[in-house]
Amino acid sequence: MEKDNLSPILAEYDQEIGIYSDFKTKIEVLIQELLKQNDIHVHSITARCKDRRSLQGKIARSDGKYSSLNQITDIVGLRIITYYNDEVDAVAKLVEKEFELDIQNSVDKRELLDPDRFGYLSLHYVVKLPEKRLSLTEYARFVGCKAEIQIRSILQHTWAEIEHDMGYKSKQAIPKEIRRSFSRLAGLLEIADLEFTKIRDSLEEYENEVQEQIQDQPTTVLIDQASLKSYINTSALVQELDEQIISYSGALLQLNEHFIGAMVDKLHFCGLNTISDIEERLNKHKYLIVEIAKQVYQSQQRPLDIMSVGISLLYLCNVLVASTESLEFVRRYVRGSSNMDPALEERLAMDILLFYKQAISL
Repeated sequence: MEKDNLSPILAEYDQEIGIYSDFKTKIEVLIQELLKQNDIHVHSITARCKDRRSLQGKIARSDGKYSSLNQITDIVGLRIITYYNDEVDAVAKLVEKEFELDIQNSVDKRELLDPDRFGYLSLHYVVKLPEKRLSLTEYARFVGCKAEIQIRSILQHTWAEIEHDMGYKSKQAIPKEIRRSFSRLAGLLEIADLEFTKIRDSLEEYENEVQEQIQDQPTTVLIDQASLKSYINTSALVQELDEQIISYSGALLQLNEHFIGAMVDKLHFCGLNTISDIEERLNKHKYLIVEIAKQVYQSQQRPLDIMSVGISLLYLCNVLVASTESLEFVRRYVRGSSNMDPALEERLAMDILLFYKQAISL
């Protein structure tokens, strides 16, 4: 009986695998677009088609459960890994809204987690495209195609991968003492998942509040990535200097989070600790900042196409370190903010001093 069931399904698979492969690609791209449109940033999306050997094993283990390929709901599988636990539900709501769910084969396995059960379980949906999409030419040939979508946080995924690698399929298979260790670790991971979400929420709350603090009491606002980003985005002085700088370079301005993070370290290196420290030095050195930037871009054979908003702060730091007229100090400044070749570091340190001396001599 098992052999009779096996051959027709595999023959069907061989005939339809091309369509399923295209369906996998289409649904992966669709989910990426839907997440982008809804401003949901996830860690990763992976998609796969079940290979023939894996399908053969599944059918063999099913004890005659399957008689046709369309009864097997995971020929196409997608895994969405979120950064935070609560984003699992956000992605789930999007999937429920944009796809037709196979309720019978979909399950929120998190609801099945026993209080003493070790490990993390995931949210699984079996979906197909809704009629509104199937009516479009690009999706019309995927009528009847289903996909299994698995959604879990990055910590849940970490647990599941390690647990899978150990090869134990149930808690009864784990020795009792080791099972206790699994349970303790599962609890720690669950707490970590919740705490990361709280930290994220606290950072967002701080970012919303810090702008008002900058306006009211800039001398009390310490320089960190959130406060610096808020200051750069709202400071008329920064905007004025940035625009003068790009008038010489011809570059476009774009916000760059990595640049802002790097600038926090540079500003602290220069002895600036609060937002008011930045504002004071920018006002004091406006002329030198712009003049040095002008010299830099006029000397470059190939100017940059894009610069980060807040580029004037980089030139402020260059002015401050060069004003010491200490080559060793400038070297330490350059060395602390790059992974350049030593020869390039030396050249940059020399250039910072050179452009500064040229600017003050004008």
